[in-house]
Amino acid sequence: MKKQILLSLMVAAGLINMLHAQSTLNYPGRYMGREDVKTITAPNGAVADAGFAQTLQLIYPQPTIEKASEGIWVLGGYSITNVVVIESDEGLIIIDSGDSKEEGIKLREVIRENISKKPIIAAIYTHSHYCMGTGMLVDDPQTAMIIGHKRLNETVQNNFMSGGAIAQIPELGPVLTARQLIQFSNFLPDTGADGLLGQRYRIKENAYLPANKIVENGEIVEIGGIDFQFFTENRSDDHSLTIYLPKQKAVMNNFYWPGTPNLYSIRGASYRDPREWRNGLQVIRDLKPEVMMNTHAKTVQGSKEVFDAISNYMDMVTLVYDQSLRGILHGLGPDELRYFVYQPKHLAAFPNNAQAYGEVPWFTPAVFYHQMGWFDRNLSTLHKLPPVEEAQKTVALMGGRKKVLQAAKASFAKREFAWAAQLGNYLFTIDSKDTEARKLLADVYRAMGQTSLSVIGRSFFLSEARALEGEVQIPRVVPPKQDIIAAKPTFFVDMYRVRIDPKKSENTEKMLVFNFSNGTSAGLHVRRGIAEFVPNPANHYRPADISCIVDTKTWADLYLNSTTLEEAAKSGGVKMTKGSMEDLKTVMDLFDKFDPAKNYTIPMTNAEDQF
Repeated sequence: MKKQILLSLMVAAGLINMLHAQSTLNYPGRYMGREDVKTITAPNGAVADAGFAQTLQLIYPQPTIEKASEGIWVLGGYSITNVVVIESDEGLIIIDSGDSKEEGIKLREVIRENISKKPIIAAIYTHSHYCMGTGMLVDDPQTAMIIGHKRLNETVQNNFMSGGAIAQIPELGPVLTARQLIQFSNFLPDTGADGLLGQRYRIKENAYLPANKIVENGEIVEIGGIDFQFFTENRSDDHSLTIYLPKQKAVMNNFYWPGTPNLYSIRGASYRDPREWRNGLQVIRDLKPEVMMNTHAKTVQGSKEVFDAISNYMDMVTLVYDQSLRGILHGLGPDELRYFVYQPKHLAAFPNNAQAYGEVPWFTPAVFYHQMGWFDRNLSTLHKLPPVEEAQKTVALMGGRKKVLQAAKASFAKREFAWAAQLGNYLFTIDSKDTEARKLLADVYRAMGQTSLSVIGRSFFLSEARALEGEVQIPRVVPPKQDIIAAKPTFFVDMYRVRIDPKKSENTEKMLVFNFSNGTSAGLHVRRGIAEFVPNPANHYRPADISCIVDTKTWADLYLNSTTLEEAAKSGGVKMTKGSMEDLKTVMDLFDKFDPAKNYTIPMTNAEDQF
């Protein structure tokens, strides 16, 4: 028994030493002045980590038409996604269609001028992101076959309703959409040191055609005399179709990217299960294709080349997931996990495993939170002080604002960016209009952006720097457009319920009923701090205290705070059928109002407030 205890202690001691060694190996040295970081300047003047030059070799940075196989072409660089064109005897089949109506028009021109003038008879969607140009591409939207995953139409509609971004919780769609705009460089200029790299994603008018042919896993569908086989079981960043052409031994997929798979998106997203991503790659590997086409990465040709690429890529996904679990089993919390995963040299050196999109330290905490939740078993975190009070007390212990600012500047001078950012953020948390703290953070974030391995990290850092300098205003939320709200007003009555202020409403109980001009009805039962959505007011246990007829466009304007109840009543957009307009206003004032003038993440400085 004593020997067993001694052996256990020895193993534990060895384990602690091993964990310490791995943690040291994965220290964020590039953000703490411990690595010789080289930068490059792109043709547009953008300054970025030198590794981006290699990453550009993995994508089509310029408009390119590549013949992948006989009768198969890849259009790269015309959109944020690659588009595949396949020629059959009866016409052309496209895979994906860009992210807007505008791109659909351009892609059709390119196809007709450079590939074929045959009619485009079918479209296939790999997932919900890049299917917005189809109506402008296919020759006859009424007869074209549109193939998609069984969850595709639902996902696209949810994206529209949430404002544009994929939202597992639709109420939070406007926040996710705002963060998506940062990720895809909407707050960076076209040129200069802060200039964008790659494509800029914007929410534009779409020409989406819903899938009218839903395929099952393993199903073979003949289109224009060509057999297509579909695999649907595994998910990448979205419900995905992998498309295989058996005769040509060619595959199109959304699992193999130009950089380590983004297993967690810092813009916010539902959990991306690494096991599903790995299994999706394994499906491709086991098909033994000779040509692998990808939504973002360049085409890989040759059976050995495809096998090696998939194997290295799949093993990196497996490594990140399994080592995250290993770390959790050793008692590590989410912050400790960030730098725990050691990457074997052969995997780290594989070009498509570069941390060019997301970075591994961002992925591991997501695995922890998915199973363990937020509590890292550090009891001091169970009742943490509010951030402002924590910052105030910390700054006081460090000798006050002046000393903290000096220490942050000293750390910045030594290129200890990560620590300088933390120190500067204490001051910013205490006073977000502190001019010196804002300038410091802007300088630090710009340096971190130019040092970042990741194009997403670069965009977030540089966008924040520009916002701190007053060059841009980044919205907190991007609400859905007026026509989307007006098209389904009852859905947005449900969304409105989360705006209830419990302090204002804790002594109020009223049942509101909205009868919309499109014939639909919905209610909100305000009940002492909460608002229950009532999809069928006629069946609710409490009858209406207040009811009104509301024009759908007026409801959209009220939802977006672009009109008032008084104005809506004068225009006839709201007509009372029970209770008074004053009664309705009293209850509606218990809900937060969306104020576009205050919808920004970084407040203006005192100097700006004077104008």
